[in-house]
Amino acid sequence: MVWLGSRASRHVTGRVFELKGGELCLYPGHRPGPSVDKGARWEPAELSKVVDELLARAPAPLPVYGQS
Repeated sequence: MVWLGSRASRHVTGRVFELKGGELCLYPGHRPGPSVDKGARWEPAELSKVVDELLARAPAPLPVYGQS
């Protein structure tokens, strides 16, 4: 996390990493999922319902850390 917040990582955007112990994995194929555009800024109180609806429409995430 410290490296991602440093100037050394300024060329890295829109990427997903998994780090466990000494293993660092870059996830290929990161792509957008379901979205909602309200056409205006969101208020924090609105987000719980909207995020729950997006999660219900999204494919299930892959297990991490070798879990099944």
